[in-house]
Amino acid sequence: MKLAERNSYPAAARSGFSLMELLLVLALMTVLAAITVPSLQGWQQRLTLEQAASTLQQQITETRLRSIQSGERWLLVLSLPEKTSLQLCPDRPQITPAPVRFPADISWKAMSRHNAVPTSMETIRLVFRPDGTCSDISLQLSDQRGHSLALSLDRLTGSVRIHQPASSQV
Repeated sequence: MKLAERNSYPAAARSGFSLMELLLVLALMTVLAAITVPSLQGWQQRLTLEQAASTLQQQITETRLRSIQSGERWLLVLSLPEKTSLQLCPDRPQITPAPVRFPADISWKAMSRHNAVPTSMETIRLVFRPDGTCSDISLQLSDQRGHSLALSLDRLTGSVRIHQPASSQV
């Protein structure tokens, strides 16, 4: 093949990208990453909050069932400084499951059910009785970005409900 024949191929037959095309794609990817990363971090933080609320709801339900099945009073002790919860049977201390740890960036506070004023307690004791009744309390879980969820515990039925608090900002 002669030199004149090689240069006569049409431009469409060449393969590859020019440097300008690669730089343009790289710049677009950088802009998209800058836009999406903060929203992904917020989504991940909200997911952590939802998982903590779900774990606490599950533990409340489990403690209530243990009380009904055993016919004894059970406690769920929430330690605010340590971010843990622990199930206890005061009459039989040898039956104590391991405490459940919550993420360090999740905080919670007990709310008075009637006037929604936070109570200042470092340890919250939820009491579950063999007849299915329990403490009447509302807990508000919050993350560092200001998102929050509330868990309301019904005294008569022992049911627990996760919902958005009346004021979602802490």
